[in-house]
Amino acid sequence: MSEQEIIKQLEALSDKIDRLASLVESIRAQQELKKKPRAQKVKPAALTPAEVEEHQAMFRKLYDRWISGDELGVQEQLDKLDVEELRRFGDSNNLNVTSKMSKDRVLQLIGARFRERKQLHHVRPSPAEVG
Repeated sequence: MSEQEIIKQLEALSDKIDRLASLVESIRAQQELKKKPRAQKVKPAALTPAEVEEHQAMFRKLYDRWISGDELGVQEQLDKLDVEELRRFGDSNNLNVTSKMSKDRVLQLIGARFRERKQLHHVRPSPAEVG
């Protein structure tokens, strides 16, 4: 093999190495684009006493509507709340709500509390029956 042939082969190898390096770099760039940085979850602020009172008042109003027969209207109003607000509503009303609970699960807990409250109010004897 002559010196020129060796130089040509080395140049061809060098070109191939450059192309491989370019391909590896483009693959890395594509992988970096695919990696999306996770958004930092912001922990919701603790419930203020005013928020708790507001949610409890809303609960009482919704319960009164529900007990009077407007169950679908109450359901629609609760469905309009976003999941985080619904969790805060549940938490304010002493429901065992976690930050990872789905909206449907929180709605189930609220419905269960309404039914529980209805049973408690219908089971209690009236003051006239006691006295």
